[in-house]
Amino acid sequence: MKKVLFIAVLGVLQFACAHAQVIDGIINDAKTNEKLQYVNIGLIGKATGTVTDNNGYFKLTLNNNNADSLKISMIGYVSKAFLISDFLRNYNGTKVISLSPDNRQLKEVKVYSRKPKESILGNTTQSKTTDVGFTSTLLGNEIGAIIKIKRAPTHLKQFNTSLAHPTTDSVKLRLNFYSVKNGKPDTILQHQNIFVMVKKDEEKITVDLEPYHIYVEDKFFVSLEAIENSNGQGIMFSASVLSGNIISRETSQANWEKISLFGIGFNVLASY
Repeated sequence: MKKVLFIAVLGVLQFACAHAQVIDGIINDAKTNEKLQYVNIGLIGKATGTVTDNNGYFKLTLNNNNADSLKISMIGYVSKAFLISDFLRNYNGTKVISLSPDNRQLKEVKVYSRKPKESILGNTTQSKTTDVGFTSTLLGNEIGAIIKIKRAPTHLKQFNTSLAHPTTDSVKLRLNFYSVKNGKPDTILQHQNIFVMVKKDEEKITVDLEPYHIYVEDKFFVSLEAIENSNGQGIMFSASVLSGNIISRETSQANWEKISLFGIGFNVLASY
C-alpha cells in the first residue's frame, strides 16, 4: 500500500513539474535601454509573481495554462500583458522585455482659495502588543488600508506608521496610493515610485509626501509593498482590534483580500 501511495505522489509531482517552467528575464527602458529595478511581474488574479532586482532581472515559475495572462507593470511606464502561450513562444533563455515611458499628462487638480486645515487621517495606533505583517514572503506582497477624507481636494503631505517591534535588519519597501472602487484598491494615484528604507532598530516610518504632489478627491487606499529580499521582511506594524479592514494581496497582480479583525496603523498628515 505504501509503495502504491509513493508511486502516486511521485506521479503527481512529475505531472506538476512537467506543467511548470522556470523563466528568467530582464526588463529595460524602451528609450534609454536602462535596466528597470522593482518592476512588478505576475499572473493576473493569481498568487504568482515577483519584482525585478537592482539589475532589472527576474526569475519566475510559470505554469503552462494558456488561459493565464502575465502582466508587467511599473509606475511611470505603460504596462504590458501577455498570454502565457505567447510569452513562452520561442523562449530559449533570458527574455528581454522593454517598457515604454508613460507620457500621459497629469490630471489637473483644483485647489480652492480657502485657508487649508491640517489633520491626521487614518489609524494612529502605536501598539506594541497588537501587530500585523506582510501576508506572504513573495516579492510584490502588499498590505494596507482604506482612509477616508474630510473634504475634497485633500493634499497628502506625510505618511506615518509605527512598528510593533524594532526591525532586525534594514529593508526597502515601496509606498503606494490607490483610488478605491467597490471597496477595493483600483488605480495607482502617484506618478513616481516612493521608496522607503527602514533601517535596523527603527520603530517608526515617516515619509515626506510633498515632492509627489498627491491630491485625492475621495477615500483612498495606502499600502506598503515588499520589493527586496531581506531578513527585515519580517517587519511587524502596529495594529488595533476591530478598527477597520486590512487589505492585502500576495503579489502585484493577485486579487485583493480583506482581513476584517484588525486595523493597521497607517495614517497620513493631510491638508484640505
